[in-house]
Amino acid sequence: MSDVSGPAATLAALNRARQTGGYPFFRRITGQPGPGEVFVEGLRVINAASGDYLGLAADPRVREAAAAAARELGASCSGSPVVIGTWSVHAQLAEELADFLHRPAVLLSTTGYQANLTLACLFGEDRAVIADRHIHASLVDALRLGPAKYRRFRHNAPDHLARLLEEASGQGLSPVVLTEGAFSLGGELAVLPEIADLAGRHGGMLIVDGAHDIGILGPSGRGAGEHLGCEQDIDVLSGTFSKAFGAGGGYLAGSTELIEHCRLLGRATMYSASMPPPTAAAALRALRIIRDEPEQRAVLARLADRLHDGLAEVGYDRPNWASPIVTLPAGDADQCLHTWRVMLEAGVFAAPFLPPAAPTGQSLLRLSVTAAHTEAHIDHILEVVGQLVPTVDTTGVAAAPIPCPA
Repeated sequence: MSDVSGPAATLAALNRARQTGGYPFFRRITGQPGPGEVFVEGLRVINAASGDYLGLAADPRVREAAAAAARELGASCSGSPVVIGTWSVHAQLAEELADFLHRPAVLLSTTGYQANLTLACLFGEDRAVIADRHIHASLVDALRLGPAKYRRFRHNAPDHLARLLEEASGQGLSPVVLTEGAFSLGGELAVLPEIADLAGRHGGMLIVDGAHDIGILGPSGRGAGEHLGCEQDIDVLSGTFSKAFGAGGGYLAGSTELIEHCRLLGRATMYSASMPPPTAAAALRALRIIRDEPEQRAVLARLADRLHDGLAEVGYDRPNWASPIVTLPAGDADQCLHTWRVMLEAGVFAAPFLPPAAPTGQSLLRLSVTAAHTEAHIDHILEVVGQLVPTVDTTGVAAAPIPCPA
């Protein structure tokens, strides 16, 4: 997605930003003055950089579950899940998550990244893995770890996927199709029904990363597959508890045979310490809230709609669902960093994406809506964005947000 000059140019831009106090990364969060807000090194701002979509990280019930587990079970298992790291709280979480997702079995891991790395044990020499070009870095790393041949199909392009599946079949390889349910950077939904149909027709395994849709999408919150009516066509779901669940850790969900294979051969999980008991307890409490309180999803959808309605007024295209993720084009790295700093000083904490995480010359600013936000928060975000994006080109993609000083 970027040429070799991208990383070097990004580092140079970051060094310039550091000298002017506009370095965006590793900023210290020093407190939460209110729901949907944080102190960034003393500056009170709207937190639009968080993936805590349902606002559960600060929910008193989730906090107390973690605190109680810490008091009763301690801070760590100090061992892998195979030996000493499977405690009753882990077993309960895995059982209830499997029931929630309508899957026979669940594997837990310490992070969502680690859960995706564990998938490498499914990518054997007899496989051809065909992955969407916009998959998360953790999935890319899983591809590199496994011995399977892999190809990337154009983002959300079933016609290209079909051609690559035909090629894999012609080579005598068993195909695996890999995509996200809702994509982490743009927020758009995968065309899962078409992808699932193609995978099924070629006898392929379908793996979907639901990090940004499980918990918030679908009538029951089971994610993009439920929302689009094709969840039973998905062979393996991966996800994280660090987004909608407001906790930490990751998971894989699928058939008993597949999950057992990953438990015993998935090096990323097998050779790492388990989720700390307080983290597992927090995730379990959050799961029960997601399962029993659909109104939280309704609040999020209403606030996301409000943001998308406001952005549409200045020329942005609406997405194909009320995505809590909004990505703003921000020009080159210097422009993006300058705009990020202006937004922060105006009270909005956004997340910058620079090359190589974005194409060279096409840096992005990502805003995330959460159920902890208020309508006043959304209106202030719109006010700030409206001041930074005065014009829109004819394609409906915003122009560079603000001129960067020389």
